[in-house]
Amino acid sequence: MGNSVVSSDIADEINKRCAALNSLVCSESKKIIEAGKICGIIGGDHSVPLGLVQALGDFYQSFGILQIDAHMDLRRGYQGFTWSHASVFYNILKEKAVTKLVQVGIRDYCEEESEVVKDEGGRVSVFFDRELKENAFKGKLWKEQCDEIISRLPDNVYVSVDLDGLDPKLCPHTGTPVPGGIDFPELLYLLKRVAEEGKKIIGFDVSEAGSEDWDANVAARIIYKLSNLAGRSQKLI
Repeated sequence: MGNSVVSSDIADEINKRCAALNSLVCSESKKIIEAGKICGIIGGDHSVPLGLVQALGDFYQSFGILQIDAHMDLRRGYQGFTWSHASVFYNILKEKAVTKLVQVGIRDYCEEESEVVKDEGGRVSVFFDRELKENAFKGKLWKEQCDEIISRLPDNVYVSVDLDGLDPKLCPHTGTPVPGGIDFPELLYLLKRVAEEGKKIIGFDVSEAGSEDWDANVAARIIYKLSNLAGRSQKLI
């Protein structure tokens, strides 16, 4: 577990407890799904959805993930922590049911993560924030860019929203803000288009909200919208 910032004994204990938490989230998520309900997780740290994604693998043979994020989160055991928020999608890609990962808004990543994307072949599609903005400057409509993003997704879709994927003005107290990012109406339009295109939203998470009321307000509105769209996509409402 190279580059650890703590002793190996402490890292081992943290990893052990996080593994137990992942198992708990997985088992509790299964109960919700078995009851015919849609499960969503609210973070906190962006490592939280792993257990839910594992649970969904028992109910869906295959599905894709739409990840809104400033970071790829594809590091291998970041700083000695196997279940770090910076490693969550590296761990999620180990799940066979996850056939596609579409990352949107990426603008802070390292060479190690780029290698993971390359090694995964076409399983991972990345829409970098810089390219999205340049396309807009050249006159490409957001609808056209959304259509391209959605075209990479399979019929069953899990949505993961890390709030640092948004413009930092929206959630300035998130843990790792990065300049740039998606605006609030752009995010809501993209999520709406996912449902309108007939994709089934099978679950979701919203994570990395800061401790201030403003961040919580933005997060709550996204959770409300995602809950509505997930229900509509499954014809529950």
